[in-house]
Amino acid sequence: MGESRVETIDVSGAVSSWNPAYLKTAIEKSDPVPEQKNDPDGIRAVVSSTLGRQAKKVSVQETRDGTLTR
Repeated sequence: MGESRVETIDVSGAVSSWNPAYLKTAIEKSDPVPEQKNDPDGIRAVVSSTLGRQAKKVSVQETRDGTLTR
C-alpha cells in the first residue's frame, strides 16, 4: 500500500456459505437476503473487480470456523 505493490489478495472465510452478493450489499439492507451459495469464483470476481485487480491475484479459501477473516 502507499508506495508498496500489492501482489496477492487472500479472501478466507465461510466460502461455501457466502453468496458474492453479500460482498456487494450489506446483508442487513438486502431484501430479500441472498441465498447461501458455494461460489468461490464469484467471490473472486467481486473482490478483484472492486479492488481493480486481476482475478488471478485473488485467492479464495474456506476456513474451518466459517468466519470471513480478511
